[in-house]
This record gives sequence, structure tokens and C-alpha cells, in this order.
Amino acid sequence: MRRFTHILVDSRNGVARVTLNKPDRRNAFDDRMATDLCEAFEQLGKDSSVRVIILAGTGPVFCAGADLQWMSQVTPTDTARAAQDAERLMGMYRAIDEAPCPVIGQIQGRAFGGGVGLVAVCDIAIATEDAVFCLSEVKLGLVPAIISPFLLRKIGASHVRRYALTGETFPASVAKQINLVHEVVPAERLDEKVRELAE
Repeated sequence: MRRFTHILVDSRNGVARVTLNKPDRRNAFDDRMATDLCEAFEQLGKDSSVRVIILAGTGPVFCAGADLQWMSQVTPTDTARAAQDAERLMGMYRAIDEAPCPVIGQIQGRAFGGGVGLVAVCDIAIATEDAVFCLSEVKLGLVPAIISPFLLRKIGASHVRRYALTGETFPASVAKQINLVHEVVPAERLDEKVRELAE
């Protein structure tokens, strides 16, 4: 597997780890990271030796969603570019969602906007007690359109309506109540818990 620009991929003993690796940008994704994630998950899905994939983030933040610097490059009149970017992002989410082996999300810090979408496409999601979630798109005058199908399936229409309209943050305890994450653990136990599940 080739080296990627903004993600790290490690696979050994049947367990693959895909790590978002742009801590200076809070692991926010752009077109390059979306392409890399899509390719990595597609390749790992074809590897019969891989029995589980862990999706994690480097640094204190899991994923801040789409990189605003990247998004600002698209003008309101550039509909072709906007459509291309949307298709690329949907491809990224689908590649993770449709992986033929279980995907475990290892969530620490913040998961905002499209980062919540990454949590939603994981088969199992484990978060730290201090993790914070937010569908922040509304604060930019946007809707979480691309991630909505995955969110609706994971947490239901009622919760999507509330959090997509308010843009309020909610803690890991609430994320567990609405079924976005499956378990909440102290930060120092996150690695251990994810390893236990992988085993």
C-alpha cells in the first residue's frame, strides 16, 4: 500500500489502523484526505488478512470535519467543483461504511461536522468521557447533507433534526444515549478498550 499524504495506515496481525494525521488542522479533511481515506479503505477491504479496521485521529482532536480553507476555495457559482467535492466526500463515507470487515472508531476530543459523519459510519464507536460532538454546519449557513443518510440510520430523524438545526455541542454521554457511540471510557482506557474490541 502506498504512503498517503494526511493519513497513516498500519496493518499487522489482522488489525489495520487508519489514522487521520493532520493535527495542525485538527484532522479536518480536504479533497486529498478524502481521496486517501477512500483508497485506503478500499484497499484494506480487498485484503483478506484484515479482519478489523480501527479509525483514529492523531492529537487531541478526532476530526473537526471539512477543512474551511479547502471549502473556501469553492465559489458559490462553481457548481461543477462543488458537485465533484460532494461526490468525493460521499465516496469516502461509503468506503468506510461498506468495508467488508468491522470498523471501530476511536474517538477522542472533538468530532465536529463531517467528523460526526465519520463516527456514524463506524460499526462500533468508542469515545472518551471528555469527547464533544457537534453538527456545526448550521453555524456556516450549511446543512449536513452528505452525512445525513448515515446519521439518520445511526441516531434517527428526531436527533438529527435537533442537532442539525441548533448546532449545539453535546457530550459523549449524550452521544451514547442517542446511539452515536456505543461506549464511553476514561481517556486513559481508550486504547486498551479499542484493542480489546479488536481482539
